[in-house]
Amino acid sequence: MKRVFLLFAAVLALMPAALRAQRLEAIGVGTSFNISQTRARESTIQVDKYLFRADDDGSRLDDTGNRYSVFARLKLGAGRVFVQPEVAYTSVLGNQSSITYFDNPLSPYPNNVYLYPRLRRVEVAGLAGVRVGRRQKTYLLAGPVLARYVAAERQGGATAIEALQASIYGSQLPTQVLGQLGIGWQLGRFDLNARYERSLTPYSREFRYQGQTYAYRQRSGQALFTAGFLLYDQHRPWRK
Repeated sequence: MKRVFLLFAAVLALMPAALRAQRLEAIGVGTSFNISQTRARESTIQVDKYLFRADDDGSRLDDTGNRYSVFARLKLGAGRVFVQPEVAYTSVLGNQSSITYFDNPLSPYPNNVYLYPRLRRVEVAGLAGVRVGRRQKTYLLAGPVLARYVAAERQGGATAIEALQASIYGSQLPTQVLGQLGIGWQLGRFDLNARYERSLTPYSREFRYQGQTYAYRQRSGQALFTAGFLLYDQHRPWRK
């Protein structure tokens, strides 16, 4: 988390130099409310005596989180097209899963362990947009996102079930490529947009347990509702 704040601070420190760029239109910060969903190709995986249910929660798009971003908007030529690089940090809940196993041979009832992963990542987005409408306050936005996940610090565990949990939690890949598509509105110093994000590469492919490899391919998607605030806009010299 400390590295994320340092990265944001570095971006803000570069703003005075960026303001001198002739094509720079705006610089802003944003915060998003995210509704996320992680889906696994394998719904159930038998691991020794443990039955791992990757989709224990049947609900869809019910996991929430937030995204914090710093962005710049640069105009291309004299038209309505612009590019919008972003640096962001996202923290959202992952899909609930569970591990079922029988520990007492005298009992007909199984034990259930529930897993509630959280996806934390630093992102760099290279988005492109086009303004629409007569007043050009509405815009369409799309582009790729490169995410670097912050690995959770989880120990292997003293017991077999703890080791299995650690393997599942540790299955996330270090990087992921995603795509975003959205629509936005600029209202004075406020910049509002709604986006849909879909993974282009998997969130995980497999996990290892007791020397065995188990396929566990996950993809992610989320809806983002963002409220931004413009620190600088060349069309509105608020700084004066």
